[in-house]
Amino acid sequence: RTNSWIHIGTMSGRRLQFGVAVVDNKLYVVGGRDGLKTLNTVECFNPVTKTWVVMPPMSTHRHGLGVATLEGPMYAVGGHDGWSYLNTVERWDPDGRQWNYVASMSTPRSTVGVVALNNRLYAIGGRDGSSCLKSMEFFDPHTNKWSLCAPMSKRRGGVGVATHNGYLYVVGGHDAPAPNHCSRLSDCVERYDPKGDSWSTVAPLSVPRDAVAVCPLGDKLYVVGGYDGHTYLNTVESYDAQKDEWKEEVPVNIGRAGACVVVVKLQ
Repeated sequence: RTNSWIHIGTMSGRRLQFGVAVVDNKLYVVGGRDGLKTLNTVECFNPVTKTWVVMPPMSTHRHGLGVATLEGPMYAVGGHDGWSYLNTVERWDPDGRQWNYVASMSTPRSTVGVVALNNRLYAIGGRDGSSCLKSMEFFDPHTNKWSLCAPMSKRRGGVGVATHNGYLYVVGGHDAPAPNHCSRLSDCVERYDPKGDSWSTVAPLSVPRDAVAVCPLGDKLYVVGGYDGHTYLNTVESYDAQKDEWKEEVPVNIGRAGACVVVVKLQ
């Protein structure tokens, strides 16, 4: 490992508040907004050939959505279509190469955290149009139903979420009324244990990070970028669960909030 960040490609257009997932070792970039309009477009990056391909679009334009894969298919969850907050969910069928609606969530969620764990798809926090949410629900693809779980201790939108060693981690975000989006940014990190349906608080981030990107790599959890209330951050920190501590890592080349980070295996 060189312990450095390398530029490997450019998308066909700018995107903010989009979602990403890995399907068949390819990176899918889904929805978001380009600064003017909310997108339903999907692009697929092949890390071996370093090429982008345009894929069939979602049925609904979405920014602030959450995206994850569960048992093969990819899900696009919630978000905002430019007019309203969404509780709808679409599933990408890689064999049929099309998007289909599945059951909707119990509540609209934009800037929602979405992740798969133990054959369930979790939707965590977000904004419903009037406030940030502390609630979490999961989708069971075999029953096509959403069910509520234990809520987080804090209401949060713009969270980063990831799974690590069988736990679900929720990182950073904000709790702000709609007119004042930048107040009360969070450095809080909570960990969910699916076996006990319970939450615990772990060591906080070194700085508050809203619209932050999180993913596991090796035996650590990596947090990339975000917004601290003043600056779009290029800093990166990693979490060691054994020591319950965060450590500064090599920064990315450009400060980013509303970006996504994911691990793709190169074969």
